[in-house]
Parts: sequence; structure tokens; C-alpha cells
Amino acid sequence: MPLMMLGAPAKDYEKEALEMMETVGLGKRAKHLISQMSGGEQQRVAIARALVNRSKILFADEPCANLDTRNSEIVMKLLRQLCDERRQTIVMVTHEPEHRQYMDRILWIKDGAIDREEKCRG
Repeated sequence: MPLMMLGAPAKDYEKEALEMMETVGLGKRAKHLISQMSGGEQQRVAIARALVNRSKILFADEPCANLDTRNSEIVMKLLRQLCDERRQTIVMVTHEPEHRQYMDRILWIKDGAIDREEKCRG
């Protein structure tokens, strides 16, 4: 459960938020307004916000949809790192074939049902 909901002091959840900004590589940008950040940075802020909640599963719906190739790669590497280092389960929807290299498993959906499964790593 998030620290704020547990009644933790503000300094505790502010510290946690700053740690998550460091985790996504934006510690030095933590005091910037979202409007002062690039699309890739904004996407990483969204990931940091999700991580602060300490959920067992992170849902990512087209996390790179509006990003250029370079920022897409940064976000995908970050998600892969979170999965590997923090044992974070990530369920992602994507239409980008180049994202396959970052996945452990792909479920292909057709007409609202699982059509096939593909194991990618391990």
C-alpha cells in the first residue's frame, strides 16, 4: 500500500518519490514542471509514479506510443531493468514488433481472446 495511504509523514513519501525519480534516471529533473520535460522524460515520470505505489503488477498500455525511437528504447530498457532487478511484473500492451526483444512472454490477442503464446527469453 502506498506510504501516503498508510498515513506516513510527508517527508517519507517525498523521499520515496525522489528515489523513484532517481530509479528512472530523472533525479536531477525532479523539481521541474512536467511541461518542461520531453515526451520521454514525461513517460519516465509516469513510470516513477506507478512505482511509488509499490504494486505487484505494473500495467503499461502502449508506453512508447508517442515517443521517438531513442526515447522508446530508453523506456523499454528501463522496464526490462525493473523486471530483472526488482522482480517487477509488467503487463504491457504494444503494437511495436521491435519491443519483442524486451519481453519474456507474448500473448497474441485476436477478437478478444488469446490466439497464441510466444516465449521470448529464458
